[in-house]
Amino acid sequence: MSSTTTHANPQQHPWRTAEEVPLGVTYTSAGSAFAVVAEATSVRLRLVHAYSRELKSVEMLPVEGEHLVWRTYLEGDWHAWSYSYEIERDGVLISDLVDPRATLIRHGKAYVFHDQTPVTKRPPLQPRDAIIYELHVRDFTRDPACGVRPDWLGTYLGLTQRGTRLAGTTVTTCLDHMLELGINTVQLMPVHAFSMPYDPRYEWGYMPNDFNAPEETYCEGTDLGAPVNEMKRLVSGLHDARLRVTLDVVYNHNAEGWPGMLRSMMGLAPGVYFRWRDDGTGWNGSACGNEFNSNSHHGRRFLIESVLHWVNTYQVDGFRFDLMGLIDDESMAMLSAAVHEIDPTIMVYGEPWTGGDAGIEVNSKGKQKGRGWGVFNDDMRDGLRGHVFELDEPAFINAGAQTTKVKEGIRGGIDTFAQEPIETINYVECHDNHTLEDRLAITHEMLPRKERAKKPVTSRVEMSKLAALTLMTSQGIPFLHSGQEFGRTKAGEDNTYNLGDAVNNVKWREKAKNAERCDYYRQVIHLRHQHPMFRLGERLHVEQGVHFFEHMEHGIGVPEGCIAFRVEDVTGLDSWSSALVLLNGSTVERTLSLPAGRFGVATTGGRFDLSVTELSATGTHTLPPHSGAVLFTPRA
Repeated sequence: MSSTTTHANPQQHPWRTAEEVPLGVTYTSAGSAFAVVAEATSVRLRLVHAYSRELKSVEMLPVEGEHLVWRTYLEGDWHAWSYSYEIERDGVLISDLVDPRATLIRHGKAYVFHDQTPVTKRPPLQPRDAIIYELHVRDFTRDPACGVRPDWLGTYLGLTQRGTRLAGTTVTTCLDHMLELGINTVQLMPVHAFSMPYDPRYEWGYMPNDFNAPEETYCEGTDLGAPVNEMKRLVSGLHDARLRVTLDVVYNHNAEGWPGMLRSMMGLAPGVYFRWRDDGTGWNGSACGNEFNSNSHHGRRFLIESVLHWVNTYQVDGFRFDLMGLIDDESMAMLSAAVHEIDPTIMVYGEPWTGGDAGIEVNSKGKQKGRGWGVFNDDMRDGLRGHVFELDEPAFINAGAQTTKVKEGIRGGIDTFAQEPIETINYVECHDNHTLEDRLAITHEMLPRKERAKKPVTSRVEMSKLAALTLMTSQGIPFLHSGQEFGRTKAGEDNTYNLGDAVNNVKWREKAKNAERCDYYRQVIHLRHQHPMFRLGERLHVEQGVHFFEHMEHGIGVPEGCIAFRVEDVTGLDSWSSALVLLNGSTVERTLSLPAGRFGVATTGGRFDLSVTELSATGTHTLPPHSGAVLFTPRA
């Protein structure tokens, strides 16, 4: 092992301005450029060969006219060398700092690495046609009974395996299950490299370390480049199956803390990458220890270029921003424009809230209007199941309550916070808070004993089906959490980010036990695919085509606890000229009056028959408790 120290030569790579300096590592086999943002009086680059352990140390130089960007250029092939930065600031030396733009992390070390694994191009899909399915790589493929080969359980590659079946059955699991269900967009919970501060073996990934590098614990292989190679193979496998891939990204904070946890951004340039109060304490709108400064120049540049890295290197098809309220709206607008310049169908959406008091004006619901990104519709969620923090609160699917919130969601939020319907993500369950099954059970247990007796446990199946029917007939983009379709439970736990496999793994035997509910979800997804009237992409079309019975020309009264609306095929693309959607969230049977006409019944009372052609003109339709119906008029 040998060690050498050299000094950077500015003539070797004569950038003129900081904006021309590509930050991170720019690799070629003939030489590599290194550039980093650092608040420092000196910066040193240290490299170690992965196998020979040869050392090299290089003094970096600031870019002329820019006191934050430091760079150097080294001739030769630096592939597979680890590298880190050492800086001096205020007379203090801080060593072993990781490049925030590192693209490969192994055991906490950044590596110069050039990977040529090809990625299958994204399949075509317009955002209005998306049906999002959220999953955690490990949870979804870890169950030993899922049929994934043993060495791929809980890995990137496990999610690509075809032909998987529940042990001893013909029940599809994992990738085959998603294809059978009919979703077309897979949202991956965090796959960028993350910290495990609460459980050394298991985390969801919401304490990020390295935003540009895939998480290594999801790899099957042990070779140096396995995280990059296998993440690319995952995206290719899903693309080959005609599924798009959205990444859940957590740019609102990282796992560092001042002054005792200096690893990367917090050590290199804390004043650049994080928000600070006037008294020197850090803002913590993430409720996770710090708050990323998206509206600083280099914070914004990092955010945009990181997203573009995932688009260009991995061909990912969209981004879900965790606590997007902490990402300023100007940065979101610039980011959205940058990815849409590459492909206008790439989806950008997120949570329009924070985890606490923030250092900026919150990028809240409504700020996205017409600007290129969408938001989760928490009003729709709360209207369907009850407020996430008010467990005894009745809602639509279990009590016929909160119809106003649900109706606003049915029209894609255009009457409240959205410019266009594709700006709203409609959902009733996600990884946060209780699963729908657990929430309904908890709310039920809080009822007086006499009320509980009126609602058997089996009614939760009907409530879940009613939620699915509502989501799939609403304008906007529907979102499902993995296992929702077969009543996934987490034993009543509401925040299971570190509770391990026993609680979090998708248990595929539950699919077999709840086959009827799962099949209903499959059919209502198929209904949405077959009928464009339920996924109108423009505000004007929703205004023209979606009308609640009480607002129609000859207003029709709707019983308490019910919602009824008519959807017209204003685009001329549907095989139906119109449809009636009838929803009964109440605890009793309801009879709804219908507009004049003859209708076929595609689904009612929790049963589907999409082959029906017979039309009738009864004038009314009766629904059991917690159920819905779709009636239709075929195109002449």
